[in-house]
Amino acid sequence: MYDFESLVGELLQSRPELSREELMRRIEDKKQTVGAGYLTDQGALFLVAGELGVSLRKEEALADMSIKDLYVGANDVTVVGRVLAVYPESAYNKKAGGTGKYRRVVLFDGDQLVRLTAWEEKSDEVGEAGLEPGSVLRVVSGYVKQGLDGKPNLNLGSRGRLEVVSDEKVSARLPTLSTAVAKLGKLSQEKPLVAIECKINSEGRFSEFTRSDGSPGSLYQFGVVGENSGEVRVVVWSPSARPELKKGQKVTITNVRVRRSSNGDFEIHGDAGSAILLGPPPEREQLRVVSVSPGAKSKMVLALDKSRRVRTIELGTDVAEPSVGDVVGLLPDSQTDDRFYCRTPGSLEVVRGDSLPPLEELVTKLRDAKGEGTQIMVEVIALSQGTVDDVRLRDGSTVKKGELVIGDDTGEIKLVAWRELSTRLSGIQPGERLRVVGVVVKPTNMGVWVLQVSNLTVIERLRGRS
Repeated sequence: MYDFESLVGELLQSRPELSREELMRRIEDKKQTVGAGYLTDQGALFLVAGELGVSLRKEEALADMSIKDLYVGANDVTVVGRVLAVYPESAYNKKAGGTGKYRRVVLFDGDQLVRLTAWEEKSDEVGEAGLEPGSVLRVVSGYVKQGLDGKPNLNLGSRGRLEVVSDEKVSARLPTLSTAVAKLGKLSQEKPLVAIECKINSEGRFSEFTRSDGSPGSLYQFGVVGENSGEVRVVVWSPSARPELKKGQKVTITNVRVRRSSNGDFEIHGDAGSAILLGPPPEREQLRVVSVSPGAKSKMVLALDKSRRVRTIELGTDVAEPSVGDVVGLLPDSQTDDRFYCRTPGSLEVVRGDSLPPLEELVTKLRDAKGEGTQIMVEVIALSQGTVDDVRLRDGSTVKKGELVIGDDTGEIKLVAWRELSTRLSGIQPGERLRVVGVVVKPTNMGVWVLQVSNLTVIERLRGRS
């Protein structure tokens, strides 16, 4: 960037009656009044110089102007910025009659944004340049007017030109689009965003409507989630493109704004200049189904991952039920710890092929049954008869407790079931072979590991198996 002190020296040399202190005071005054927080010292210096009738080395200095240096009334400016958004061509009615055309581009160089409007034939140049988010663009001989939001708006007329910058040294001075991307978190205020990264949570829906003035309108809406946020609605008005969205797919949405809806929820709104940049298709987590049983409100599926952990899948009525032994791929509608909720078609699909070991190889041996809270599957032999007894608790109440000693070729352990679950162990005889799915590893107060039956535990007798 051109040296600020050199420009100050040049101005003081041209106006020797002006002291440095007075010049700095005028610069600060411009920043506080005209700039309204959008001017740098250098931008304010050019305003002061213009008032004093001094032409600084304009061609060289302004070639390095940043977006923050732009001010209303500037002429013949040259700015380099990175493209954030490119709008479709629009038409307008000329005061003298007839119609004209223009096209808008949004540029940024960090957290500073400016809207460029290219008029008439310059609109064609925007289309021919093949601009996309992340491109570096030089605007030569532009002029600045006040936009409807009161901020400087860069314009390009017949005297100006556009240059797509390929010089890596110039590009390296500008922040990349990736550095300006914010991850979706809890939204708490209305504000503009350069770009936001999130995950698709519901597929896109396109709608057309008629505005109050009779003109046609359209919108594309879909749901997204962040790492620590619930679903947020995204609405893109007059979308330039409607890409096919896959649940669970990462997406970056550029040139958007956080807005509060009529019901008080915060939403993300974009327009025709917003780009929806999709990441690679999401990978489905694969699990081997061990059991399927009816739950209180829906089907409950127990399945094993490649680490031999038992995971619980709650199926909605619209999801096809898998069979025991199937490998399923999940893109759940939601998830809490080791439980998945699959309520919509496509959230669970049967995967063909041997992508996971068979059930027999996913069994956890008793010597490895450690790690508090872990849900596992074991295949064992009953070494005692299942018993149910009354146990007095510390608070004086009495509850049922079922116990069964089980073993495999690596050791023995006690299977425990409390209260109404205790009846699941009654009637089991020594020597019976069992498959126990979804049992929870727990330590006793004495530090001894046991396996505890939960509401989701399935105990299957393997009679006739060798």
